[in-house]
Amino acid sequence: MRLIKFASVLFANTLLLACQSNWYESPDFGNSVNGAITSQAVNPNAPIGNKTPTKGLDGPAAKAGVDNYQRSYESRTTTGSYPGGGVLTPSSSSSSGMNTMGTSTK
Repeated sequence: MRLIKFASVLFANTLLLACQSNWYESPDFGNSVNGAITSQAVNPNAPIGNKTPTKGLDGPAAKAGVDNYQRSYESRTTTGSYPGGGVLTPSSSSSSGMNTMGTSTK
């Protein structure tokens, strides 16, 4: 037991000694990333001197388009029939596994 305790303390101390307590960043830390981002811009001075505004949708038209898009993913509750003669009806929130004929659907 003493050996396990000694080994775990030794291991914990080794981990703590491996951590560097002070880290001094260089004065140009991050400049390479910022330079890469700005070099990818097509026109870095884009807003300066732009006399014509961007053409697009007004607020209500954009909202209507987004609402229409979101409504397209709502489930439809229509009744249909299968090629085998069965009838597809919207299910209720409780799933008992029995259809209207009293037979099991599971």
